[in-house]
Amino acid sequence: MFFHRTFLAAVVAMTITGPVLAGDIVNPQGIARTLVPVAARSNNMQAAASAEPISAVETKVNINKASAKDLLKVKGMNVSKARAIISYRKKHGDFKSLDDLVHVKGMARVKAEEMKAIQDQLTLS
Repeated sequence: MFFHRTFLAAVVAMTITGPVLAGDIVNPQGIARTLVPVAARSNNMQAAASAEPISAVETKVNINKASAKDLLKVKGMNVSKARAIISYRKKHGDFKSLDDLVHVKGMARVKAEEMKAIQDQLTLS
């Protein structure tokens, strides 16, 4: 009995660690890719760290025309806030100013600095 448990544990361990030790990882689509050595990864990370930071939103999102998917590109926005903005826009028409966001359901609870960060990523036109 002891032999069977040991054998089974060894088979499971080889199955789990086999691709890692072989240097290949197979993703869910079945395409194998080679692992990058640690030294190469650290060089790439240093190069990425020295590059200019990438903003979450490169261009401002038009709050009066954006879909929920577009609104989700705004840092600090979640699905419920995006849906609430679209619902408010359908019910009350286009936003006249970004300060009208406080009238959207759930947005009144957002802290002032978070609201400012969200408003900085939005535009009316």
